[in-house]
Amino acid sequence: MRRSRLALLTLAGVLQFGIAGGAAAQEVHQQLNVWFDVLFDENGQAKEVVPIDEASQSPGFWQQMSARLQKARIPPRQEEGRNASFRTGVRLYLNVDPAKSTVAISSMQMVPIPTRIAYASYPKDAASKAGWEGEVKMICRVGTDGTCVESKVEMPAGMPESLRRYGRASMEQWRFQPQEVNGKPVEGEYVVLMRLKTADDMPVDFREPRKL
Repeated sequence: MRRSRLALLTLAGVLQFGIAGGAAAQEVHQQLNVWFDVLFDENGQAKEVVPIDEASQSPGFWQQMSARLQKARIPPRQEEGRNASFRTGVRLYLNVDPAKSTVAISSMQMVPIPTRIAYASYPKDAASKAGWEGEVKMICRVGTDGTCVESKVEMPAGMPESLRRYGRASMEQWRFQPQEVNGKPVEGEYVVLMRLKTADDMPVDFREPRKL
């Protein structure tokens, strides 16, 4: 946990930067997240930084982001007691302040990169039961082949049990670009959070029982 926090703090310091010009500020939303495919060397220094979904933002935005991310450093990964290179997806959650023309990182994830996202059919019984609301946490153990080799679902008590099956069935359809240590695929973890609730409470019958 401490190593992850150090990596986050390092990146947070690197990724606070200004947006050149008012037009650039208008191209970026108040809150957004962006993906990179990043290779960290044996010293934990970012050596290759490749944006994902470049069409979603302007070229100038990606240039500034990539330049800052290339200065990032994380605790080196280990293999057989030695420092190793580490390729991973980096998902950055950004806060944008158009008034000050600045972009700052709020949080970061180093996770396998999703290449296919799919969801199972929503369970009908879940929609028919009223009075529940909560966050469903779907956790996938990503195998070296990019599939979800194991999944589990966490959710509060009182939510329909069919949502647990829905979560597992959904994650089984996802595909990933696995992380790599020294160029070899390794297992990783990916978490999906979903806030679910019934659309409306079921109507309450206030009528008195019929008197015979």
